[in-house]
Amino acid sequence: MPGLEHWLEAITWSRLLLGMAGLLALVAIVVLAGGKKKGPVVREISLRDLSALWTKEGAKTIHISELAPLWRDDQLIAVQEESLDLRHPRAAAFMENIRQWAWFAKFPLHKAVCGRILQMLDREGHCPSVVNMSGDVEGSWDENTYRILAKTTLLDHSLNVAEQVVRLLSASEAWHVIPDTMVAALAHDLGKLESMRGYLYSLGEHPLAAGRPLAGIAGFKDLAKKEEILRAIKLHHKMPEGLLGKTLKKADQLARQKELEEVVARQESVTESILQKGPEALIQRQDVDNDEAVAAPSAPKPTRQDTTDKAAAAWQAQADIFGESGVAGQGKDAPEVPKLLDISAWFDATLFLDELKPFINKMFGRRFLAFSMPDGIVYFQVKVLEEVARKQAERAGCMEIATMAQNDPTMRQVLFTIVHHLRGEHDVIARGLIKDNFFGGYFTVTKKIGKNVKGYYTPFHAEAFGSIAEMEQAKPTMLRDIQKVSPFLDNEAE
Repeated sequence: MPGLEHWLEAITWSRLLLGMAGLLALVAIVVLAGGKKKGPVVREISLRDLSALWTKEGAKTIHISELAPLWRDDQLIAVQEESLDLRHPRAAAFMENIRQWAWFAKFPLHKAVCGRILQMLDREGHCPSVVNMSGDVEGSWDENTYRILAKTTLLDHSLNVAEQVVRLLSASEAWHVIPDTMVAALAHDLGKLESMRGYLYSLGEHPLAAGRPLAGIAGFKDLAKKEEILRAIKLHHKMPEGLLGKTLKKADQLARQKELEEVVARQESVTESILQKGPEALIQRQDVDNDEAVAAPSAPKPTRQDTTDKAAAAWQAQADIFGESGVAGQGKDAPEVPKLLDISAWFDATLFLDELKPFINKMFGRRFLAFSMPDGIVYFQVKVLEEVARKQAERAGCMEIATMAQNDPTMRQVLFTIVHHLRGEHDVIARGLIKDNFFGGYFTVTKKIGKNVKGYYTPFHAEAFGSIAEMEQAKPTMLRDIQKVSPFLDNEAE
């Protein structure tokens, strides 16, 4: 039937057109939906996970220092290194070592900073390596110590310290600390440069003054551990923190020891030569102490006692540098180490220090029992340590200590044991001022007005009690009159 066929054909076309329309509508929806802007997807990822994206399976994780070239112009740094003009042969040779050492391979910025410090020392570092300012830690050294070590230039001393840093950290296999510690070693005494002799230097604060030129060196502020380096320099004569700080202090002491030995060796060599050649050699002798000629045909012939006296003076200089660690046990008359007692049942070091603190800079009428000094040392009369020890023992029920007679020899052993513990375990005793075999020492307290006072004190590092600046600010007028405290390093008392 023709009519039925046309009707079925029409229905088929209608369904086809509807299907096509639906398909077009779906495509339109998809297009419109895809055209909408979506916000960025933020994904947090740790460095450990991130490293897996660029390392092959089983390969080591890339160190963060290897990424430094992505944001630092290493080519520019290399050019700056090569353009250094170091006139002093030793400075140039040391810089060449820094370029060659494997420890600096991944630390080009450290190399550049070291090079700029060496430039500064090469230009200005021919001044003496010690300062003699009132209030400075080196200003309290014996005059002989100052005179001997002043023969070493600041450039040479800085390089000596840097060499000791390499030796110490290599021996302990802490090579990763060498680049940062090297910066500290070369820069630790920049405050002694003549161009830096401003306000901080005049106050006797050469460790603080060193921070100013170092902070101004291009590249230093980009070092990750710049704050730790500055703190190590600040504390290199006091109580350093961490491996970097402690290594710097030890390297500085060892460098001074080396310089001391070299000067003494030259002195002894000259003296021995004169002893062998006779009086005629005096005509051409140059005095090794003050660099002035002492030639005179009739001058007395040096004796071996002269050499002995110089050696004794050298040991005193060594004591200034190291404290008792440099001289303890020297000589046949060195005292025996007192017997240590077991005080663990009642002694608490932290509480002991807390109970000492209230005595600092406190006046009892016109008397005082403890006082601070701007160089970071607090001096306690021994009776304070004894009083605090008795109270602590009494609270713990140890009445044999609490009720012990004032002059009981055992009390001296108690005090020695306490100081020995604080010296070794907590490093709060100023080791350079008293010997290891004693719990205190005799000191001369020099005042601006009035007579000097001699007393027996135990010296502590001020950091154990808080801010030295706050202590000094709160110091009574009478204690502000104290100008200097000088030790008698050859005392025989306990």
